[in-house]
Amino acid sequence: MGGRRQKHRAGNNGAGGGRNRRNNGNQGTGERGNYSSIPTENALYEFYYKQTGLIPSGEWDDFWTSLQRTLPTTFRFTGGKAHALGVLKTLKETLIPHLVGIEWEGVPVEAPRVLEWFPDSLAWQLSVGKSTIRRCPPFKRFQNFLVAETTVGNISRQEAVSMIPPLVMDIQPHHVVLDMCAAPGSKTAQIIEAIHANEETHVRAAIQDQSIDDGSGGRPAGLVIANDADYKRSHMLIHQTKRLNSPNLIVTNHDATMYPSLLVKNEDGRKEYLKFDRILADVPCSGDGTARKNYNVWRDWNPLGAIGLHLTQVRILVRGLQMLKVSGRIVYSTCSMNPIENEAVVAAAIDRCGGLGKVNILDCSDRLPELKRRPGVKGGWRVMDKDGSWFSSYEQVDKADMREARLSRIVPSMFPSEDGKSDEDESRVPLERCMRVYPHLQDTGGFFITVLEKRSEIGAVKSEEHGRKKMAAIARSKSVTPGEGGKGVEVEETLEGVELVPTIATSGEETPASGSPSKRKLTEVVPDTTPPLAKKPRSDLPDSGEGGNSDGGVPLESEEATLGTPPQATASNPSKKYKGPPAEEPFKYLPADHPVLESITKFYDLDLRFPKTCFMVRNAEGIPSRAIYFTNHLAKQVLASNEGSNIKFVHCGVKALMKQDVQEEGVCPWRIQSEGLNILEGWIGETRVVHARKRETVRGLLKEMFPKVHAEGQEGDVIGEIEERVRGLSMGCCVLKVEATEGEFEDRMVFPLWKSRHSCNLMLPKDERKHESPCCCDIGS
Repeated sequence: MGGRRQKHRAGNNGAGGGRNRRNNGNQGTGERGNYSSIPTENALYEFYYKQTGLIPSGEWDDFWTSLQRTLPTTFRFTGGKAHALGVLKTLKETLIPHLVGIEWEGVPVEAPRVLEWFPDSLAWQLSVGKSTIRRCPPFKRFQNFLVAETTVGNISRQEAVSMIPPLVMDIQPHHVVLDMCAAPGSKTAQIIEAIHANEETHVRAAIQDQSIDDGSGGRPAGLVIANDADYKRSHMLIHQTKRLNSPNLIVTNHDATMYPSLLVKNEDGRKEYLKFDRILADVPCSGDGTARKNYNVWRDWNPLGAIGLHLTQVRILVRGLQMLKVSGRIVYSTCSMNPIENEAVVAAAIDRCGGLGKVNILDCSDRLPELKRRPGVKGGWRVMDKDGSWFSSYEQVDKADMREARLSRIVPSMFPSEDGKSDEDESRVPLERCMRVYPHLQDTGGFFITVLEKRSEIGAVKSEEHGRKKMAAIARSKSVTPGEGGKGVEVEETLEGVELVPTIATSGEETPASGSPSKRKLTEVVPDTTPPLAKKPRSDLPDSGEGGNSDGGVPLESEEATLGTPPQATASNPSKKYKGPPAEEPFKYLPADHPVLESITKFYDLDLRFPKTCFMVRNAEGIPSRAIYFTNHLAKQVLASNEGSNIKFVHCGVKALMKQDVQEEGVCPWRIQSEGLNILEGWIGETRVVHARKRETVRGLLKEMFPKVHAEGQEGDVIGEIEERVRGLSMGCCVLKVEATEGEFEDRMVFPLWKSRHSCNLMLPKDERKHESPCCCDIGS
């Protein structure tokens, strides 16, 4: 993991949080960054949270004022790479001293500061405005540093509260992990980093110790499966995680409420269902905790947001619990502060799965001790309709003389089920073990996190409880054809009455798939009483000038899902026929004795212990015609065991080798791709390795394309140190290893190098050369 630039030192991834709404208003006019121009007022929003009593009266002013301020920009260093310590050292020793005590245009400017609660000082916060970063020279240099290190995967831009869920999952490198609602992928990236923790150390040990031959090459045995319901957003997820170059990642495209069971072969060769050690259910939510960056919360918020998503959230959590191993851990999180989306969902899911004997809430108060939080709400919350009517129990709703369509969305599980139970009652769900993070506690967004442990296997879950009998009768009269999304679920769930919940089309969030048992026909959707459609925006590229934090200068990746409105369809205006995503190319693994792999092994003198059975191609014929990918063994098992099924695999594997056009016979056309370099480089024989130690050598190769390799007796001024070695190499790809040398480089680096007849060239795109140059050569020079 970590890509083309592997640096070594001793030692060591939304949805829940702000998936911004569609661009409109100021956002569509290029004024997105001017948060002060947007009215931060919503009387219903303010009235609702005052009435809930969640915030003590003495803290209300601080809470409300915090919500109205622009959210600081936060970023973190990639925890799974040993080089993160080196990059962090550069920040502390080279950059921060120049940012302390600065005044710009007569105003003091705060230097970046560490987030105290994040482990190992790997997360930082920046409150400087974008105009200051662009015009103030020290901050401009700092921005260049962030852009360069983000490009190569050493830094990730991510909201602070979005970093919490993966930290409490307690992920180990051997774990099988599912991220149910993954796009755009910052939490997925954290999960991947945890899987690859200390990987470089283990790989080096495996390379050096000839007795180690377990088929893994020292790489982690775990697997991350990241899922998103929207096909386009699943590709956004691939883009976000690609910087980490993990062979331990699979991306799928399914409705999380009915995520299909995956098959794997056990030691006896028989297939069994894959169970997960850890699951993240960072579900679609109303997003009312994201007001500091999701500006349309102020304009559009109303209480029906939480009501419309409650049952979808329950279904996702229940499905996650079904797929979890006994003693496994699932983290449920939202960027909402509403108990209907939080404590009510947790209590409902536990009840549907069989109670505390099956699922329990873990006490994580000892985790992240510096994080300021509040306990979950034990009970006493109420449900409010759009017109401001409060209900303390479902019995009040049942007796109310109001419109059936609106009240049908309120269900019994939205109300407290633990009221009246004493703390000593063993049947009481300990909701106070949930974690609530409020904006005024540590200058963050609002967030909710719960860690659940599965105590025993779950049988058939209870059916969902729904509202009005009249609506139930209508729903039962409609014929529904199950879709493929429900296939493969080993524990059949009763879905009677599910049609009562209007479909919330959140474009990329886990809503029931078209044609599934839980999908309500659009012609029967209730009147439009919900806020406008919300989407997770694409993660902006570094310094793109679009999206991100409104005033932070460093584009933020919006991580949370918010509520959307279903499209309206009538007989006179029928909905457009759905066109499914394009078919994905199949994943075909190459046998270890394939002629192409044998030629590659011979050319690069590849160590025989390298796991060559994990190379694959993306075509039905299984022919290595253009690219060869590499995965870990468990990913291979999952893909192979489910071949031909309805599982929608979108992505897996790191592009390790690419076919190159060559002009001479006998030259191996397969060059090492920069993404797969860290996977292969340690196992390549010295016959295809070039060593360099001088800064000017790397600088010259980065700045000049195809520098000439002079004939013997002639000296060049670009690659002088390595010219003799390169001259003696046969044509084809080789590996340039830049050794750590005092006064030159503190860290080791690796690049792919192509040797031509009369020249050589680093196999890096021009834009990557631009980002490499300041990191390798300018900083600290």
